[in-house]
Formats: sequence, C-alpha cells, structure tokens
Amino acid sequence: MPKVIKKKPPKKKAVKDDEVKSAAFQALDVFKERQKQIIIGVAAIAAIVVLFIVLSFYSTSQYKKASALQVDANNYYYGLADAEAPEEQRLKKAIDLYNQSLKIKATPLALFYLGNSYVKLGDYENAKKEYNRFIIDFSGDRLILPLVYQKLASVHFRSNENDEALDAVKKLSSLQGGIFRDTALILEARYYDGIGDADKSMALYQEIVDTFETSPWAAEAASKIATATKETEGESPASDSETALKKEAETEDKPEEPAEVQPPVEKPATEKSE
Repeated sequence: MPKVIKKKPPKKKAVKDDEVKSAAFQALDVFKERQKQIIIGVAAIAAIVVLFIVLSFYSTSQYKKASALQVDANNYYYGLADAEAPEEQRLKKAIDLYNQSLKIKATPLALFYLGNSYVKLGDYENAKKEYNRFIIDFSGDRLILPLVYQKLASVHFRSNENDEALDAVKKLSSLQGGIFRDTALILEARYYDGIGDADKSMALYQEIVDTFETSPWAAEAASKIATATKETEGESPASDSETALKKEAETEDKPEEPAEVQPPVEKPATEKSE
C-alpha cells in the first residue's frame, strides 16, 4: 500500500513590526475619535440639563410675578383694594394689572377677568376682543371656557349683535358633549322671549322642562310656561285679587233688590271690614 504523503501547511508569514505598529495607531485613532464623540455627547446633554434648569427657574419666577400681579388686580376688581375709590377707577387699575400679568405669562383666569372688567365698564368691544382671545389661546380649558361663551353671548346681545350672540350660544351648547345645553337653551329662550317670539321661547322653555328636570333653569322655564298658560286662558298671574275686586265692583253697580229677596253678598278678602 502506497504511503500517504501529508502536505505540510504553509508557513505563516511573519508580521512585520511596522504593520503591528500601524494597526495599533489605527486602533488608537478610533478610540480617540469615539472618546471625542462621547465627550461631545455628554457635554450636549449637560448643556440641555442646564438650559432646562435655567428655563424652569425662569418660568417659575415669571409665573410668580404674573400671579402676584393677578392677585393685586383681583383685589381692585372686587373692591378689596382702594375700596374708597370709585368703581370705574378701581376697574381701570385692575385692567392695567391684568395686562401686565398677561404680558409676563398668559393665564386663563387673568384673561377671563380682564374681559369681565371691560364688561363692567361698558366697554363691550374690548370685552369681546379678550373673550375671543381666550377662546383661541385656551380652547382646551374645560372649567372657564363655558363661562367665556356665556359672557360673549351676553355682550353680543347687549351690542344688538344677535346673530353673533346666538352663534356663541350654539357653541356653548356643543361643548363637552352637550352638558351645557340647558344653559344655552335658557339664554336662547330669554332672547326670543325678549323680542316677543312666544312660539320659539315657549318651545325652548318646554325642552328644558322635559329634558333637563334637574337643571337649575328648570324652575324658571316652568314658571314662564305657567305664566304663558294663564295669559292664554285670559288670566294674569295676579288674577285672584283682581277678580275679587272686579266682582265687587260689578255687585255695587247692580240695582239693589228688595231686602226680602236680596241674597247675601260676601265681601272679597281684599276689602277691609268696617
């Protein structure tokens, strides 16, 4: 059997010293580059953290300044500050303070009371301006926004801008799934009642009574319906005493019957016994 001749593996070439050095230098360069990137990244993170702290401190400081101005404005608005001064003077001071507060940091409450201050002064144009500004800037405010729409509708009605007022009422009605619909209905019903459109006003009052039994406006709506019903039947709300006096007058105008056949006439409760 022939002898198998094993091939010897090729001898590895010896790595030259300069190649080893070159590889080491390359590794060192890569390490330095990565180290540089890490340092830059850490520095950037540190700068962001410092900036966040500075902004937070600044924001807190500004918020405190704005809040302090707002508190002062509220005191003038409610007459707790400079109580001896005329209301107009106090409201103008409140408006100035609210504006200063809003320039530093706008808050829903300051903007709402700024609009209210203008309403109290009878400056409906500026009131509408601030309420509309509130709607734009704080449309997500679930607490004050419904009040703003009510105030906005009111100043539009006072300015005889009935279409704009009804539009504000409609938007109030659609807020937060319609939970303010009863308030919107009473505002609309009062409007139609005021202009003498009994059909529309009564329909709206009836909707409040039928749909919102626990509403704070249900009693008012029921009273309006009851009054209208009495008037339709020819009676006024104060008909009891008036009817009694009328009957007495009619009795006095009739010729007296002979004493033997004259029935006793009861005096109305309104007449004092002599």
